[in-house]
Parts: sequence; structure tokens; C-alpha cells
Amino acid sequence: MSDLESFGDLNVLSEDPLCAGLFLPNLDVPICSNEGHFIRSHFAAPQIKPSDWSLPVTGDVNDSLNLSYDDLLMMPSREIVSLMECAGNSRSTMQPPAEGVQWDNGAVSVSRWKGVSVKAILEQAGLKASATDVLFEGTDSGKDAHSGNQLTYAMSVPLEKLLNEDTLLAYEMNGETLPKDHGFPIRLLVPGWYGMASVKWLDKITVMDHPNCGFHEMDYRIYPATDGKSDAQVERVTSLKVKSLISTPAKGSVLAPGSYTIKGVAWSGDGTITKVEVSTDDNRSWREAKLEEPNGNYSWQHFEIDWEAKNLGHSLIRCRATDSAGNVQPMLATWNFRGYRCNSIHSVPITVRKA
Repeated sequence: MSDLESFGDLNVLSEDPLCAGLFLPNLDVPICSNEGHFIRSHFAAPQIKPSDWSLPVTGDVNDSLNLSYDDLLMMPSREIVSLMECAGNSRSTMQPPAEGVQWDNGAVSVSRWKGVSVKAILEQAGLKASATDVLFEGTDSGKDAHSGNQLTYAMSVPLEKLLNEDTLLAYEMNGETLPKDHGFPIRLLVPGWYGMASVKWLDKITVMDHPNCGFHEMDYRIYPATDGKSDAQVERVTSLKVKSLISTPAKGSVLAPGSYTIKGVAWSGDGTITKVEVSTDDNRSWREAKLEEPNGNYSWQHFEIDWEAKNLGHSLIRCRATDSAGNVQPMLATWNFRGYRCNSIHSVPITVRKA
């Protein structure tokens, strides 16, 4: 079986490095299968033997560690259901066009992750009073078009986020050993944040007294347009923006007049979803959809609403989510140079036509 055949459930946008998203009808599940989880790689996936691998924990700690794969497997474990979304998801919908992998809306998935709390590792090492951030470096490396230099993927995370017990060094995905393309043998999982923080193929952990501010950390920033007269507010990409997507009907569907159920998913990194509204008349009116209860703190919530397709012709179906912090999904996300955090209202064009 070829590599591409093995990702038959995914829409492959790039083969090297591998970037592959979901087809939106496949969002209608509580948890994605390992084969059906989107993949975002910056460089080629490394081949790692657990017997040759270890994870050093150094820097601003009292006792440096060097953990083997078996060491981590024997430590107390924690399991959470968590959504992961690429920061560039939906980038292709941003206008004017933004540079980067042209994701449609499929760079999002939910899985059940098992591993060791980063907090437990840091407590074992003993943090010095100077510690503020922790750098996670992967084994994957290569050249980036914007750099030209050989790079290793790395990202630092503030200590505050890491002291949440749900931030994991994950070694299982949906009850199975972590697959190669998802970071085997160990990856970081930072729930509630965009996926760029969840470094795969971990190679080392360094506790620091400052953010790393390396290439990828500076790349995952919101660089807005500037008029040249004032300083543009540059900010780091962190927590997930409130967002919803329609899974059914699919874009471009041709439907006969009749009764249908519009389905989709919604999520936010700032709380649970409290409301999803659907418009079937191009933003003229909105109706509240039936919304499922939250599954933990980090998963998506499915919604559905009945619709009677009566009017012949072309229509736009839209969905709009609101979270428990009061954030409402905008009609158009604020443009930024790299097209990150795009949470514009999802609009699905369909046609109603008699057979």
C-alpha cells in the first residue's frame, strides 16, 4: 500500500511534508479514528526506535532528568478527549489570500489522548524560581522557505499552561500506540490551544526564564495589516477561537425540495459552546440549533437543525457559534498575513432543484 492510499480518509494537500485534512462529512463523529485524524507536518516524519530514544529535561531545574520511553509508560497516566485544530485551518477562505498551506476547513479533529502530565515531569525535576517558560524541541528538521536555514521544529509554552494537569506528554491516541505521523514515540498535547504548540516527535525539554522566540514561535504570530503610521499589534497564536462548521449538507450539494437535517460541529478554547444558530436564507434570519452537551473541556459539540427546502434556486447555509465566555463567531475573521485563527462564519452554497 502506498502512503497516499493509506490516507484514503483524508484530503492530502501536501505529500512532503505530509499535510492532510478531513472531508467535512466525516466531522459527524464523537471521536475521529487515527486514520481519520488530520495531519500537519512541518518536516518529514522521523523514524524513531523507542529503545534508542530518551527525553532529557534540563535548564532552570534543580534535578535534570533523562527519561526513557519505558519510564514514561510506568508513570501515572492521564487521559483526555481533546480537539486539535491547525492554526491555519480555513486559510483558503481568507481574503485577500494568505500565504501558507491552503487548508479548506478540514484541519481539525478530536481524539482521546493518554500520557503523562507535563506538570508531574516538571515537579519531578524541581523548578527553579526563575522558570517562566518551557521549550519543547522535536526530532523533525529541515529547511523552511522563509528561513533558508536548517531548522528543528521547536515551540516554548508558558509555565502557567503547563501546570494544568491536562497538558500531556502523550504516547497513546484512541487507545493505540501513537502513530508515526502523529508524533511517535512521544508528543506534547496542549489542549485548548492551536495545534502548532503540540510539538511532535519530542527530543528534549528545556526549562527557561524567558520565551524561546525561535523561528516557528515567531512565525505563529498574528501580523495584521498596517498603514505605516502606527505600530501593528503583533500577538502570539495560542487559544482556539470560537468556531463552527457545517458537515451536512456538503458544499455544492444539489437537493430536491423536501425535509433535511443540517448538521455540524462547534468548539472554542475559551469555554464550552452555549449556542449555535443557523441561517438558511443568506443571513436574513437565524434559528437556534439543537446542541449536544459538552464532552469534557476540550472537545467539539455537535449541532443539528431541521430544514424544509422549499425555495428553488441557489442558497447559502450559514452557522454561527457562541461560547460560554460570550465570544461570537464573526462573519469575517480579521485578516492577518499568515491567515491564522480564521473563524469566519462557515457558508455552504447549495442548490434546490426539482428532479
